[in-house]
Amino acid sequence: MKHSVLKYPEDIRLSINDIESYTNTISSYQSIEDNQLLFDGLCRRFAIIGEALYQADKLKTLPVTGKVKIIGLRHIIVHDYDTVRAPDLWNIIQTKLPLLKKETELLLKELDTANEQ
Repeated sequence: MKHSVLKYPEDIRLSINDIESYTNTISSYQSIEDNQLLFDGLCRRFAIIGEALYQADKLKTLPVTGKVKIIGLRHIIVHDYDTVRAPDLWNIIQTKLPLLKKETELLLKELDTANEQ
């Protein structure tokens, strides 16, 4: 089934919202290390973000900062899962996710505007 390019940024937006929801009450990576369910949920959401970005980019080149690293994180989570560490996820959440969220929101507006025309 072939999807519209709009589907993938929307999946990214939803996963970012979930990550924010999962982590809005924690203040360090220790909470992620101490909660396997939280760790698994974050990994799942980051894998979805990486796959959605990969699939969307096959349809249309997307202007997303760190795109190769984001897709690479998905590969690590899926294939080298035993190397994923809570401090690394926490660092990404704190330093990289806000920019991805902003870029995704802008991209969704641009794609939506283009579809209306």
